[in-house]
Amino acid sequence: MVASTHGDATGDLDEVSGVHVPSSVVDSIIESTVDPPNRFYRYPAARALLPILGRISWLTPNHVTYTHILFGLAAAGLVAFTQGKGWLVLAFVLCEMRMILDCFDGVLARARGTSSPFGRALDEIADSIAFITLSIAMTHRLHLGTRGVVTVCFMLAFGGLCANAWDFYKRKITSALRDGKDGVIEEIREKKALVESGKGTFLGYWGIYFDCFQVLLYEVRPARGSAVAVIRARANDPQFRRFASLLSFLSFDNGLAILHVGALTGLFLESQLFALGYAVFMWLSTMILARLVLRSSPSPTTNAERTP
Repeated sequence: MVASTHGDATGDLDEVSGVHVPSSVVDSIIESTVDPPNRFYRYPAARALLPILGRISWLTPNHVTYTHILFGLAAAGLVAFTQGKGWLVLAFVLCEMRMILDCFDGVLARARGTSSPFGRALDEIADSIAFITLSIAMTHRLHLGTRGVVTVCFMLAFGGLCANAWDFYKRKITSALRDGKDGVIEEIREKKALVESGKGTFLGYWGIYFDCFQVLLYEVRPARGSAVAVIRARANDPQFRRFASLLSFLSFDNGLAILHVGALTGLFLESQLFALGYAVFMWLSTMILARLVLRSSPSPTTNAERTP
C-alpha cells in the first residue's frame, strides 16, 4: 500500500515536466547550492551539536536564533569599542559561533519537524541584524566619515540583494525538485491566509513583504509552461547544474566570512571593499544566468532521463 502511494506521488511529479528526477540527483543539486563555509564545516559542526543540545526538551529553534543574535551583537560591540588583537580574535570566534548556531537552528527545526515560514522570517531578521551591526561596528572603528558611510551602505545594499536572491532561488529549486511545487508562492499564500484570519504577527507581515519583494525582483517567467516545470526539465542539464553551483557563491554568508577575516586581521576597510566588489559581481552574474537558464526548457535530447 505504501509503495503504491509513493509510486503515484512520483508519477504526479513526473507529469509536471515529463522528466523523472532521481532523489540522488535532487540531493546533489540542492547540496551544491550551499556556500562552502557552511557546507564544509559549519553545518557539520551544527549537526554534531544535535545529539547534545537536541536532548534539551525546552530548547526551541527560536531560542537558538535569539542566542545567535546576542553573539552577533557582542562581536560587533568588541569590534567597535575595544582595542587590542585579543579582542578581535574573540570577536572572530563569536562571529563564527554565531554562524554555526545559525545553521543549528535550522538543523534542530528539521529534526523536530517544527520548520515554519515564521521561523524562517525570524532567522532572516537575525541574520540581517548581525550583518548590519558588524558592518556599522567596522565603519565606526575606521572613523572615515562620509566615505565610510557610503561604503558600508553600498555593501549592505548589495549584500542584502545577494542574500535575497540566494534565498529565493534556493527555495524555488528545492521545492520544485522535491515536491513539484513553487515553495515561494505557497509560503506567501500560507502567510496571507494567517494574516487574513487575524493571526498575523510582525513576523507574518515581514515575511509577506520579504517574499513579495523577492518575487518582483527575481521571478523569471518562462516563455512556455511554469517555472516548476522548467526547473524539473533542466535538472539533468549541465547549464542548470552550473547555475545551482553558482548559488553557493552568491550566498552572502561568503561575504560575512570575508568580513570575519577582516575583523580578525584588522583589515576593516579592505574587507568591506572586497565584500562589496564580491557582492556586486555575484549578484549581476546570477541575474544574467538566471534569465538564460530559467527562461525555457532544454531540448528533448538534453535530458537523458526524460520519461516516455
